[in-house]
Amino acid sequence: MSEKKTSTPETTEKKAYVKPSGNPGSFRAIAIVLWVLAIACEVVGILFILQVIVVGNSLPFVIGALILDLILVVVGSFLWKRANKIDPPSEKNKAEFFIKTQLGAIIAVIAFFPILIFLLTDKNMDKKTKTWVSILAGVCLLLAVGLSIDYNPVSSEDLEQMVINSESSDFGEGIVKWSKNSKVYHTWSDCSALNRIQDDNLREGSVKEAFEASKVRMCRFCAGHFDITDGVEGADSADDSDEPADDEEEDDGEEEA
Repeated sequence: MSEKKTSTPETTEKKAYVKPSGNPGSFRAIAIVLWVLAIACEVVGILFILQVIVVGNSLPFVIGALILDLILVVVGSFLWKRANKIDPPSEKNKAEFFIKTQLGAIIAVIAFFPILIFLLTDKNMDKKTKTWVSILAGVCLLLAVGLSIDYNPVSSEDLEQMVINSESSDFGEGIVKWSKNSKVYHTWSDCSALNRIQDDNLREGSVKEAFEASKVRMCRFCAGHFDITDGVEGADSADDSDEPADDEEEDDGEEEA
């Protein structure tokens, strides 16, 4: 068994620079602009509903505002999540971490919930039209929130731990392997889970490439081999004696490893 790897301030400071390449500031700036435009679409839609803006038939404008609102929110959220992969926030402050990682979903609620309320309380539309447009607004709200949520948020601490864990990699320091269908990365060449990955699904690259691909947790078998306990799949434990081997749970050929 290899000597246990532990995190030290010196190691973390030395390796903290290793991050996925890109310009997170630009992604975030564009996302904010798109979100502002999305909320502007919502305001315009509300003005049509309230007949502040009067046209012969306001229904196409309301529907158009809803659809454009949805597109802008989702694209903005995609860019925001991309920026968080390049420059992940710290999770030392849990509230701040939640806001930074789930801001897209928060904006989605802001961009659709008010117009949905105005639609439901509107007295100018006929009942049938009001019902269908309200359903459309509700669907847009659900889609926007569902597509904007970051279901697997990562932190700067996750990235730093990955770098530390990969120092012992059999493939070279900072080099790991993973399956495109999995959630974990591997550092041990004889890992039973790694060796069951099909060749067309196998990927190899740097820690930052694995991080970009959302492979943030280390395989338990690899962690057990190197006696690593932090940043490991599941409950951050190297004890996988009660766990089925990666890929054995899948009957369709997809690796969980």
